[in-house]
Amino acid sequence: MLTFISGSINAYTIRTAITASNRFTMSLQDMTTQVNSTASLSGVTYNGYESLLSFTASINNTNVAQEFRATLLNGTTEIWHGSVQVYMSQSNAPQHKSIYQQQNDQYISNVSTNEYIIMD
Repeated sequence: MLTFISGSINAYTIRTAITASNRFTMSLQDMTTQVNSTASLSGVTYNGYESLLSFTASINNTNVAQEFRATLLNGTTEIWHGSVQVYMSQSNAPQHKSIYQQQNDQYISNVSTNEYIIMD
């Protein structure tokens, strides 16, 4: 799974199937609406010795928490399958972070001395 940060530069290096060409595209399908689109890839480099593809990607018109099925293509050959999730930039996180609360606040764990009785 790749994580896209909304409004940020998203640089990745992933291992793909072995390929010889250098025409890479990323096909996307929204998991909720089933609408197909593509991601814009830039700065693409491929290390043929280790089958590592490095790139910077961006997806237009996304919403936070949107999820996509992703396929990396080299021409028409599929070289990687995965998923993409869109998250909010961490620079915006403090005011939007979830505050977790226990379901039952009346019971509080006591501090333990971590002493155990070992029975032979």
